[in-house]
Amino acid sequence: MMWGIIPPWHKGDYKSHKLTTNNCRIENIRYSKLYSPILNNGGRCVIVAEGFYEWQTTIKTKIKQPYYIYMKQDFTQPVDDNCQPTSCHTTENVWENKRLLYMAGLYNVWQDSENKNIYSYSVITLESNDVMSWLHDRMPAILECEQQIESWLDVDNVPAEKALSHLLPAKNLEWHPVSTIVNNSKYKSSDCNKKIDLESKVKSSQKPLTEWFKKANKRKSEHDIDHDSVKRKL
Repeated sequence: MMWGIIPPWHKGDYKSHKLTTNNCRIENIRYSKLYSPILNNGGRCVIVAEGFYEWQTTIKTKIKQPYYIYMKQDFTQPVDDNCQPTSCHTTENVWENKRLLYMAGLYNVWQDSENKNIYSYSVITLESNDVMSWLHDRMPAILECEQQIESWLDVDNVPAEKALSHLLPAKNLEWHPVSTIVNNSKYKSSDCNKKIDLESKVKSSQKPLTEWFKKANKRKSEHDIDHDSVKRKL
């Protein structure tokens, strides 16, 4: 499926509808001209992922620091190691029974002028809880157990209103800071989720105190040279 629901009423090139539909707020679903009909017609789906990224802007630096968020794991190596998602073996290089993220979403089937079906979806978001509010005020609606997943997908037996009541802020999450290389959407390498040491990063960006004295002495020296040249001219 394509990320970002194509509005059912849209005509022409599917890329030209100009609406931002990657995410849909749970507070607005019931009243939305776009999402409400899809929800009531059973367009509920689950988006499976290893994790997702969120950015925090610090007051001091005003630099957006990305974090990688994922389910709490039972693993033998850190999450940034290149391990096999489906592995259930316990070795030095893989997770044991890797837990994936299951995000609640809505999907729709749109038909173009040539009667070709295009499947697209949106991730449902809700207000962050105390687990993630330090990082962002919104978070995906993550289904943490089988009961939540089954209720969300059972469109024949679980009404939309009841299904929405199962969407709650997730608590079993972990995260770590990653490099700002992830800010480049064209960069697709697997090291995007590699953990970095923020303290080392800050220290490496700070110049030693001696550097400031060098600059001060250089400015003083330049000033003295200018002063001497003025005296010579006089």
